[in-house]
Amino acid sequence: MRNQPQYLPPTTPTILARQNDVDSLRLLIAQRKLYSRAKRWLALRWTGMLFIGVGAPVLALFWGSSALYVGAAASLWLFLGRTLLVLIQNSLTTKAATVQEQFDIFVFDMPDNKERSSMPSLEDIAKIVGPSDKIVETAKREKLLDWYPLDATDSGAVSVAVAQRANASYADSLLRSTAIVWGVATALWVVIVSVVSLLSDVSATTFLLGVVIPLLPALLDVIQYDLGVWKSAGERRDLAKIIESHLSRVAGAVDGQNLLVWQERLFDLRRSAPEVPDMLYKIRRKINERAMHAAARQLSARAKDGRS
Repeated sequence: MRNQPQYLPPTTPTILARQNDVDSLRLLIAQRKLYSRAKRWLALRWTGMLFIGVGAPVLALFWGSSALYVGAAASLWLFLGRTLLVLIQNSLTTKAATVQEQFDIFVFDMPDNKERSSMPSLEDIAKIVGPSDKIVETAKREKLLDWYPLDATDSGAVSVAVAQRANASYADSLLRSTAIVWGVATALWVVIVSVVSLLSDVSATTFLLGVVIPLLPALLDVIQYDLGVWKSAGERRDLAKIIESHLSRVAGAVDGQNLLVWQERLFDLRRSAPEVPDMLYKIRRKINERAMHAAARQLSARAKDGRS
């Protein structure tokens, strides 16, 4: 990356203190709430697709002439989903990613010379977060303290790299879980619809016009979403491997320029990341955090003794 400013990471004790600072916690809470809002719009989009996916076969079975109307409804919802709903969702995701980036920049004390129009104003963040005297209480309730798994005896550069890798790897795991769930659900959906249609003795014409064609837009949306999730997960895994190779000294020691490049890459990935349902996040949180802390300890040890 050319023209990157020089960067000297702070000490790990400083990073540990800064990530629990009230200003940091305010940003963490804000980004979580913004991501949750984005997920609600995604949920609305998928709810419409669910009604189409479930309703189309039922209507085809009991009201064969409804194929035209169901197909029109599916096309209209697909259009709205890919224009208005996606626009709102992406706007919220970008704002959340920008707030999360500001959290990292503050905690890691990184240079920030970029003006980001997607960054909410101080007033907007205050409205999102709520009363300042409740920030620490909210952070404790949502388990946001000690956000990054760091060893106080590590150098600042190693700690920033461990945190960046933890972020990329954690998101990779969540995205892969999401892709698997959606893939299995889609396959089951196709099988169930096909079996029910066959058992109901529906004619081939009714099955094609009343079931298959109306479902194609919804199926296309689900498949594209699932492929996007896999792609996003793969990009995070690639970044995690690059950082890990430096922490293990395979690709050379970690330096300030590496950290700036990786941070910029993380920001780009966050802005374009598909949303992960909150329910899946909560289900996987303990498992993923346990794995994240275990990996962080291993990488810290590797960085200390320089073995690969």
